[in-house]
Amino acid sequence: MKSMHRIPITITAMICVLLLLAVFLSPASAKRGGDEMRSEFRGIVTEMPAGGLSGEWVIGGRVVLADPATEFDQVEGPLEIGGCAKVNIRNGRVHEIDSEPLNSCK
Repeated sequence: MKSMHRIPITITAMICVLLLLAVFLSPASAKRGGDEMRSEFRGIVTEMPAGGLSGEWVIGGRVVLADPATEFDQVEGPLEIGGCAKVNIRNGRVHEIDSEPLNSCK
């Protein structure tokens, strides 16, 4: 009799696994980009935080908030007012601000 009880439990477990696979492999999940939403934009820096890089920026007319975990790339030159910058946003958070050549913002 003990083996008769295992069959319904095994079938139930297999159904649960199939349902989980269906949810995680659905097209709706792919549209969300899996675990994170990403976006980026470029613009001219018109305002920067006073006294450091973390804080409120205005880039391309958009206000963005850089926190201590935000990455900064200044390979193309310093991030400065009047310069061009690219902002990478992940899951609604400013992930990175990069300096860009001025012609990238025109």
